[in-house]
Amino acid sequence: KDQGKSPPQAKDQGKSPPQAQGKGPEKSQGTGGQKEGPKPIKVTMLKGEGVGPEIMDAVQEVLSAAEAPIEWEIFDECKSPDSDEVPAAILESLGRNKVGVKGPVDDRRWQRHIRKAFEQFAYVSICNNIEGVDTPFGEFDLVIIRDQMEGDYSGIEHKVVPGVMQTIKVSTKVGAERMAKFVFGYAREHNRKKITVAHKANIMRLTDGEFLDAIHAEADKHADKVLFEERYLDTTILNLLMKPEQNDVLVSSSMYGDVMRIMSGAMMGSPFLCPGYSVSCLGKVFECRMNSQPELASKDLVNPTGHLLSTVLMLRHLKLDKHADAVEGAVRRVYKESDVRTKDLGGCAKCSEFVQAVCDEI
Repeated sequence: KDQGKSPPQAKDQGKSPPQAQGKGPEKSQGTGGQKEGPKPIKVTMLKGEGVGPEIMDAVQEVLSAAEAPIEWEIFDECKSPDSDEVPAAILESLGRNKVGVKGPVDDRRWQRHIRKAFEQFAYVSICNNIEGVDTPFGEFDLVIIRDQMEGDYSGIEHKVVPGVMQTIKVSTKVGAERMAKFVFGYAREHNRKKITVAHKANIMRLTDGEFLDAIHAEADKHADKVLFEERYLDTTILNLLMKPEQNDVLVSSSMYGDVMRIMSGAMMGSPFLCPGYSVSCLGKVFECRMNSQPELASKDLVNPTGHLLSTVLMLRHLKLDKHADAVEGAVRRVYKESDVRTKDLGGCAKCSEFVQAVCDEI
């Protein structure tokens, strides 16, 4: 009966976290309050576009409630003033801190630039059901790892003749082997038991065949620890929908994995619920992949769950497991034990009300 009502107002509720001035980073004073504790860890924050600033404010507020020892280097502007490229200051900050969180940015050229400049060769999505969010898919816990440097998303296309366009799908042995080593390393590190590679090597025998051969070669090295199987993409997607609980780690090239990632997010109840991060030898950037939704910007309507859960992954990466448990437990209890839901999940709560509910749980 109290659905949609604002929770009791905290003394400082409604105040936005400190904003960066200009286009450079703001060095915050950390999120641990006045208590003495571990030395704050510097993390780069890109606020993004559209609803991005609201989501990143939510991340700061929740981590402050959890007293996570994080010192943010905040960038309000994600693009260079005279181009759509990533500013050098952002790349320098990410390279120095090795860890970042990012709000949504829609520009494809910008996305390709940061991936190539920061060598983000893979994206990892952690997809599992959230108790309290009603879906027809039951319990599942799976990981989707996709290439994001090669394949159909290489970004190479041109006009052959007027009326005829061509895109080039790129697959290199070096790139395929790098993906294969990361995937099996991830499975071993996180105690995952089965890896399924989705492909269409029956049609694209050279490109998908190169990717598949590399996975097979790496699988042979881990045969005693990790079960490996290959399936055509259409069969993989069918099993994902019909028997989600039987999936563990799914790996594929860029476009196939993007499709599976979006589907798995929808299976959780909303694409805004699925956390993840980009992988690079230079560090990791944590985010929930989503559009910037400019139509919702500054309306306090966006669902911040995916980015909050992505931040949980960041905290675990930083070995701050106690703080990660506090944040993840709070988010899941809000869904399990309350009716606070944002509009995308059929509720009427605002983003700020959801965030306050999570902070109250912490």
